[in-house]
Amino acid sequence: MRHFIIAARPKTLLAGVIPPTVSYIYFISRTGKSEILFYLLCLFGALFIQLATNFFNDVIDHEKGADLKRVGPLRVSAAGLVSLKQVRIWAYGSVIAAAFCGLPLILRGGWPFLVLGLVSLYRTYGYTGGKVSLAYRGLGELFVFLFFGLFSVIGSYYLYALEINLEVVLLASMMGSLSTTFIGINNLRDRETDSEVGKKTLATRTKYGTYQGFIIFTVFLPYLLLVPLLQSVQGFSVLFAALPAAKLVSITLKYKGSDLNEGLKFSGIHLIVFSALICLNFIYGYLL
Repeated sequence: MRHFIIAARPKTLLAGVIPPTVSYIYFISRTGKSEILFYLLCLFGALFIQLATNFFNDVIDHEKGADLKRVGPLRVSAAGLVSLKQVRIWAYGSVIAAAFCGLPLILRGGWPFLVLGLVSLYRTYGYTGGKVSLAYRGLGELFVFLFFGLFSVIGSYYLYALEINLEVVLLASMMGSLSTTFIGINNLRDRETDSEVGKKTLATRTKYGTYQGFIIFTVFLPYLLLVPLLQSVQGFSVLFAALPAAKLVSITLKYKGSDLNEGLKFSGIHLIVFSALICLNFIYGYLL
């Protein structure tokens, strides 16, 4: 079980479960309705997709040699703690569980969710594996923004409400940006080792300072997107999230290599604090 938890990378699971939760809180605050079944299906579907992605990533990065000089958290495949076959079993099991969660959602949302579900399931492997592996072609950041932002928030909200609006799109962009910060710090940390093994992430394709600027942009973009939402959100209260954001920017500018693991921690803290404050604002507005 300990090795399963290590391979699951619990800290990264936040990027999967927070977006549909924020979307659900917004749905309740706006409609006063409860679609708890569809929320749970979205939540666990996202969780299993993220688990499958992490397990496949653990195996495939090891097979491609990307973890030979590991500077990030322990990978069970590279460390020889678990057989590749076992990690693959965990991955396929997560894919199957995600598919079962997705079946009622397809019935609810129609054929677009069948397409989205199939793409999501394939990309659990295709993020690092296959002929068009996103992470090895500098497309990881785009993937995260789309799947953990736009698709997750907008898609889940539609399943709750059977409609979408501009505020949902803004929320989706916020969540996507916050999640992109996480992968940005990860890729900046691994920039040198990825270059050595030919893993062409966006971080290896751009200058170091340019990529630092990109990460900082993803940190502060959510605050810019708050402006159109001021009628629904008390913007000044969400600014408390700027405290971990400032620390995150400082780490991005000052640290390199394994020291950037501290940045991953603060990326998670920033995601949690910002999302929690947004949700509290929605609840506050609903109660009033």
